Amino acid sequence: MMIKTPWFYGWNVVALAMLFQALTFGIGIYSATFWVVPWSEEFTAPRGDVLRAMMFMNIAMGLIAPLAGRAMDRLPIGTLVCCGAAIMAIGLALVAASQSLWQVIAIYATLMPVGLVLAGPLAAQTLAAKWFQEQRGLAIGISSVGTSVGGFLIPPLVTALQAGYGWRVTHLVLAVMVVALIIPLTWLVLQRGPATPVVKQSEGDTTGAAALATRQWTTAQLFRERAFWAPVLAFVPLAFVFSSLQLNFGAMANDVGITDAIAAAMVSFMAVAMIGGKLFFGGLSDRWDHRVLYWITAAAMLLGVLFFRLPASTLTYFCAMALLGIAAGGFLPLMGSIVASRFGPAAFGQVQGLIGPFMTLGALGPPFTGWIYDQTGSYAAALDILALVALPGAIAMYFLPARQDQTPAPQPAATPAPAQLQPQLKAPTAPGQGENQDGPRPQLARPGSGNDTGTGTADRRSSSPPLAP
Repeated sequence: MMIKTPWFYGWNVVALAMLFQALTFGIGIYSATFWVVPWSEEFTAPRGDVLRAMMFMNIAMGLIAPLAGRAMDRLPIGTLVCCGAAIMAIGLALVAASQSLWQVIAIYATLMPVGLVLAGPLAAQTLAAKWFQEQRGLAIGISSVGTSVGGFLIPPLVTALQAGYGWRVTHLVLAVMVVALIIPLTWLVLQRGPATPVVKQSEGDTTGAAALATRQWTTAQLFRERAFWAPVLAFVPLAFVFSSLQLNFGAMANDVGITDAIAAAMVSFMAVAMIGGKLFFGGLSDRWDHRVLYWITAAAMLLGVLFFRLPASTLTYFCAMALLGIAAGGFLPLMGSIVASRFGPAAFGQVQGLIGPFMTLGALGPPFTGWIYDQTGSYAAALDILALVALPGAIAMYFLPARQDQTPAPQPAATPAPAQLQPQLKAPTAPGQGENQDGPRPQLARPGSGNDTGTGTADRRSSSPPLAP
């Protein structure tokens, strides 16, 4: 059965992306902290040993991302999302049956990262990039809201189930949720894929939107591009700073006398700020200079660090968490828009996947910050270092090349001299925005005011085989 809607079908895809991200990241990332104590008690293990499960999971996600990204440019993404959901559900069920900690760690180092990569932000952003030409940044921003929604909704469910039935039953319930919600809806929504973009190419244009729409890249070519390394060098420091503050926040709040209830409210407040940041940066990334948007993100992150350095109070910590949320909200949509506008939708998954391993370097931030605290007895020195870490990224972003997804308007021809004027037949006009150029498939509009090309109303017939039931 095919879904018919009066709006552009790509928004159905965005809603689906929000759903599977909310479930997978809400369970695998945001709820992971609630397993530490019960596993430590169940298996009589130090908490540090338990946390290795999450560390190995993050490392594995970075290693899997390049392969997964390449697959998403070549295989039906719906099939990959369903496979990821099934693998994650199997992992959750096996965790529920685990009899020792090493079994849990092995599952979190193998099955769980595969599920999170195939049915997480990488798949969501790739879908948005391939379905949208115009408003691509907004679509990526809205789809990325799913991770924040999952972080807001899933942990309370997990804690309630765990309090009533224990962590084993909770894992089984979560496994059923993943299978029952993600797989049927993904099969239903992604039976068809986006139409192949039809972009008008000016004579002699080999680098604009038309060439970029279908261009394929080798890994060696990508590694030689400044457009690849500029965002990597810019975003890795911000990821380092954010993860350091996010995972050390509980201890920081406890040290200054903030109760667990108020600290939890601050974390929820940060999640709400992240949603606002994703919509803000995602929407403006279609029109504004990406470097300016990044500098706004970096400034918000730096201000958040400085608020933590002020005399501690509930107000300063609330402000710091709000600024961190706004800054972190810009990561996914801004990075996605930068990649799509420099490398094109055909290579989006490949490029994002290659960036993944570099972004995992941010995972070194929390233990580094904790080590500084252990050496000095205070977070002050760590905060000063984090403020300095955020600065090199702003310099690296200055060297980001111009976006390549906008074909310049052709220059008007010079007016001939009166003696040279001859009667000529009127040439047929090229179809304008929203007019059909090739049968029922509309031509994408020429960009204006910095927008991506396309109208977002391309023919919705699949350019790839439909997802099999």
